Amino acid sequence: MFGERWDRIVAERGAQAALYLGDGSGVSFSQLDAEARAARPEGDHVLAQGDAPEILRALLAGFFHGVPVHLVEKDRQRRIPAIPAPPGTALIKQTVGGSGVRRCQFFTLDQVAADADRLHAALDLGARGVGVAAISCAHSFGLTMTVLQTLLHGVPTCFAPQPFALPLMEAMRPHARVFLPGVPALWKAWLMGEVAFGNVSLAVSAGSPLTLGLERLALEKQGLKIHNLYGTSECGTVSWDVSNTLREDESDLGVLLPGVQAHTNGDGHLVVSSSSVGMGYDEALPQEQYGKGVFTTCDEIEIREGRLWFQRCAGAGINVAGRKLSPGEIAKKIQQAAGLAGVTIHGARSRDPERCQDIVAELDLPQATIDADFKMKACSLLAPWEVPRKWSGVPR
Repeated sequence: MFGERWDRIVAERGAQAALYLGDGSGVSFSQLDAEARAARPEGDHVLAQGDAPEILRALLAGFFHGVPVHLVEKDRQRRIPAIPAPPGTALIKQTVGGSGVRRCQFFTLDQVAADADRLHAALDLGARGVGVAAISCAHSFGLTMTVLQTLLHGVPTCFAPQPFALPLMEAMRPHARVFLPGVPALWKAWLMGEVAFGNVSLAVSAGSPLTLGLERLALEKQGLKIHNLYGTSECGTVSWDVSNTLREDESDLGVLLPGVQAHTNGDGHLVVSSSSVGMGYDEALPQEQYGKGVFTTCDEIEIREGRLWFQRCAGAGINVAGRKLSPGEIAKKIQQAAGLAGVTIHGARSRDPERCQDIVAELDLPQATIDADFKMKACSLLAPWEVPRKWSGVPR
């Protein structure tokens, strides 16, 4: 199926640029096609790790030759799945998600394509110009909005080497029309950084809740409507705010995309049914429902008059500026670095709404001993985004 779609795209657009690089140069569909045909993947998977150009090429090689592609953030190590990839696997993601547990998720090519096709049709991406890859394409949102649109629909991707104001403007400047996906923390930085959005035909936000304040700022300052999008890595896009006016309530997640069905279970969690739901995890937790076209989220959501309204996430995952983190992983690293046994990690609402949550560390130590030197040692194995902002110990 992929080969036929790709051959049609190359036949129609072979000489056109498929990928614009950070230095202003471009790579055509024909060049990518030649690279894919010459590639001979070895082993049981193709590793897709790095920035948009590396991920796009790895996906093309794997899809073209029928080898599963394992998607890994460039600052992470590959997690070897606890079970063999099920027959028909085309894509393996490793994410934390709402559960707070880092696991692998398996997808067929049809499931991957269903999400990309649904977004392409609902957001009219074929008429929006070039997709700007300013966020990580190893995240489901960035992946589906950019490089998968290139491989499955022939929509060019423009790679922004850094997600900051100046390199973003430099990447967007040569193009008459672009669509720009981002997370709220980045949208805030772009708006504060005086980014010019004159050629942005569509602005989309996902990964964490979009506040009304930020949405209003974009409208008043730039005349730009940021459309809020909701979904999960397990099932793809679920709903989006289709309106061109300011929402009245920031819990409003918009309307379901065509082909997506949803209801709430007895615990108030959203249950999603669609053709883009993956096959399942490599390690399932008790009472989880994931696979055979159905996924039960960790989110408590109300459905009223055909719209979704976010209440809260009941999972243990910590959302820091759209990046989902595992409290168990962070606790284990602190335990190892500091030689502690009693470490508990959880998320707390941040004073910065675009950051979403702060990481809180609770230690079985006297509060007075948790000083700067201790924190430096305890955080020595953590990535910068894993460092707790709040520390609490046992009072004397």
